[in-house]
Amino acid sequence: MSTEANTASKAPWNSTLAGWLLLWVVIAAVLAVILPGFPAAIAGGLIWLVAVLLKGGGIKGPQRIQVVVMLSVGSLGLLAGLLNGADGRHLLRALEANQMVIAMLIGVSFLRLVTSGELNGTDTLPTGRKALLSTLAGPHLFGSVINMSALFIVGDRLSQRQPLSILQALIMSRAFSLCAHWSPFFAAMGVALVNAPGAQLATLASVGIPLSLVMLGYTYWELSRAPEAGQLTGYPLNSGSLWLPLLLAVLVLVGHQIWPEVPVLTLVTLIAVLVALGWSVLREGVSGVYKSVQHVQTALPRQGNEVMLFLGAAVLGAGVAALLDSFDIQLSFATFGAHQAFVVLLIMVTLAMVGMHPVTSVTLVGSLLAPVVDDPNLLALVFLMTWAFGAGISPFSGLQLSLLSRYHVNAMALLHRNWRYALVLLLADYLALWVYGWFVH
Repeated sequence: MSTEANTASKAPWNSTLAGWLLLWVVIAAVLAVILPGFPAAIAGGLIWLVAVLLKGGGIKGPQRIQVVVMLSVGSLGLLAGLLNGADGRHLLRALEANQMVIAMLIGVSFLRLVTSGELNGTDTLPTGRKALLSTLAGPHLFGSVINMSALFIVGDRLSQRQPLSILQALIMSRAFSLCAHWSPFFAAMGVALVNAPGAQLATLASVGIPLSLVMLGYTYWELSRAPEAGQLTGYPLNSGSLWLPLLLAVLVLVGHQIWPEVPVLTLVTLIAVLVALGWSVLREGVSGVYKSVQHVQTALPRQGNEVMLFLGAAVLGAGVAALLDSFDIQLSFATFGAHQAFVVLLIMVTLAMVGMHPVTSVTLVGSLLAPVVDDPNLLALVFLMTWAFGAGISPFSGLQLSLLSRYHVNAMALLHRNWRYALVLLLADYLALWVYGWFVH
């Protein structure tokens, strides 16, 4: 505890203040939904203030370039659109700064207070091909709740005695990225629901869960045949570590039935914070309160890069919408079915493979297509599929770069081992889009 206290005490004042402001972003964003008349601009203003305090959130490399481009292009689009007579609501959209997605990411981060002990257990690591299944299930289930934190917890455990192998990295990256197809606690779902207004979580999950299971099954079949699978050291999965994903899923479903008018993103945010803080305080008392404060002051500011990414996306989306509005440009489709959706998917995954973050492409495509596509669920499915493909396969994705920087796993070696998986995933995506379209239409 003393080490953490010293770390917190040495944190710059602007970082500590940013952490508390991000907590207030969650509170203000939730109040803007459940209290009629509460201005959404308050949460947005806090997000902009955090961006100033953190001086860009420490974001570097290709993502920094993307954020600068999004802010620049979006601002120019807003200026040109407003000067050309666009509605002022586009400026308000930029000022509100993707607040519900950011609030959800912050809220979900509190779940680390609950899971850190359970995932860092003392169980003996399983070995051989039987370990493959538990290593697939672990990052997938835990990642669906606490996102990238699960990847690091599992990766750190597996690499304690020897470097992470290519096979272990393949299992982890595929298992984790497939969460994007269905998890309400994953950033991908938040972005999809925001950029495809009218899409429903239940519908998206009914397609995404079977799709993820199919690809997890394919991964097990493919990688169990690898020569090194017999010597694989895997991650243990036990019943004691499964209660949190199950509890959260039940609470979201029950909450949606009780308050159907409250958006899923708000429910997820509220449930994540209340469960994490409640469990931490009830289980650890004063120590739990202390850990919660530490999380606010040290962990939340480290999410500055994500804040900047979604802030930039908000400005870009508002700028594109303002331009289209001012010139009265409207795209149109005679029909937008599975075939057209798959073409859009191919374009978006190509952009992901050359380094464009999915939040950028989703925001851009959403601004263009959401107003004219008659089935928002179909469009949202494309967004989720893009995120899952890009995160799991693109050597420029945050997931792949994290494996490189933290565990020294060669991203190009992963790409070489993933080409069959990529083709199978695209085929499964097309079939999922076609089956969905067949059932709905």
